Amino acid sequence: MKIYGKKRALEALGRFAASGRMPHALLLCGDEGTGRRTLADYIAMMYMCGSQTDGRPCMSCNTCRRIAEHIHPDAVDATAEVNRIYESMTPPKNHVKALRIFIADCSKMPNDGDVRVIIFEGLDNMTVLEQNTLLKCIEEPLEFNKYVFTASNKTLVLQTVLSRVVTLNVDDAGKADFIEAMADNGIAPGRADELYGLCGGNIGAALHLEESGGDIPYRAAAAKAADAVASGREYDCLEAMLALKTREEIFDALGVLSDIFAAAAAAKSGRPVTGAFAEQSGKISSRLGLKAITRLHGEAVKLYGLSFTNPNVKLFAAECCSRLFGAVDNRQEN
Repeated sequence: MKIYGKKRALEALGRFAASGRMPHALLLCGDEGTGRRTLADYIAMMYMCGSQTDGRPCMSCNTCRRIAEHIHPDAVDATAEVNRIYESMTPPKNHVKALRIFIADCSKMPNDGDVRVIIFEGLDNMTVLEQNTLLKCIEEPLEFNKYVFTASNKTLVLQTVLSRVVTLNVDDAGKADFIEAMADNGIAPGRADELYGLCGGNIGAALHLEESGGDIPYRAAAAKAADAVASGREYDCLEAMLALKTREEIFDALGVLSDIFAAAAAAKSGRPVTGAFAEQSGKISSRLGLKAITRLHGEAVKLYGLSFTNPNVKLFAAECCSRLFGAVDNRQEN
């Protein structure tokens, strides 16, 4: 297992380890493909490795190897386990009940040592009831249970949960780390440079793109929609969103759009715009006022949340365009 980049997150983890105060619950926030699960596995090694140096796991002992291979009984893929329990239930099936059964099972002592690391992926995909069900075990954790959560959109995580976890941002890789990761996966430097331009340092997205042999639909749609917003072409935005075939693709496109709008707002404060969508963020920053950009970002986040309500795909695509353009009805404001 190899970690590319993640300097800020690793430095924070190093400080926790050096102080002897590793948090009992961590939330890793970043886009899908940024290596959240890899970092979660690394954190499991930090909790469990018996051959650490200055708080860093050796990454080569039997414990670390089994964690990296996802076969250690005390590094638990909670999402998969809850789904397994849910599928084994007789109707009526209930996700919250499955989650409660899993939590109860985690009250038993660990199998191999004195620590169990419970990894929940996609905390922001959980319902309010599911997040509240997790709250008690985060508030009053058993000494041997440690929790690592991942999320793409922190705004969809309950504030009561956020207040009880330590949040670390999982950034895209810098260009040098990105090129190294591509080389380790057999991708030539020239193609790696092209992929960096397309994916902005998101290693997972780049590998998926290379494997699929084409662009990722939701990223292309988000780029076109952002261009349309910047230039006031509502029909082009609608065309881009209608090209998406599933609710999940629209969900992912809205996530990218919210990032583009956030970067555009930051650019208004003089921060440089980098990454795969720097052109779109730059256009929006130069052509729209900060208030309009802030409204755009807020609307994208709201729509991102609405996509969980299982809307009709075509109608929801149209609603997305209407609400985004409604957020910038005064395009000349400063």
